[in-house]
Amino acid sequence: MDTEVRKLIAKLEAQRREAMDLLLSLSDEQLGLSYTDRPGGEEGAFTIRRLLHRIETHHRDHIQHLLKVRRNIGKPVDETTRSLIEMQAARTELLSSLIGLTDDDLKIDVSEGNELGNLQPRAGQEPEYTIKRIVEHVVDMEEMRLGHIRQALEGGSR
Repeated sequence: MDTEVRKLIAKLEAQRREAMDLLLSLSDEQLGLSYTDRPGGEEGAFTIRRLLHRIETHHRDHIQHLLKVRRNIGKPVDETTRSLIEMQAARTELLSSLIGLTDDDLKIDVSEGNELGNLQPRAGQEPEYTIKRIVEHVVDMEEMRLGHIRQALEGGSR
């Protein structure tokens, strides 16, 4: 990947982290607070809620524009990139599902009396199924799969 592309990605990632820090400090009650860019501005006052919506829709507008441009220049999004997009979207949803939880919430038994997929209970630990264990399992499985990918790229298996 070229240097300028890497710089743009790094800039977007840094902005995403800053936005997350800011937005994690917001409460639902604050979403109704207003901002006006200038008296008599063409769009008038914005609530924080509307500003957040505008950021999201602006991203989507330009994603569509970039996808069209890529097709037009003969460089459509390939299968590998599409997989990365889907992984990033799933990771974002996973991260977002943790927002608002407390450390105590992470320790609650969430099994509801059921086994949770192939997540195996750890002997001697109570409770067996917690939010923290599920997230740790996701991290462990991704690391294992990424290791498998690295091994495949090296031309071998273990």
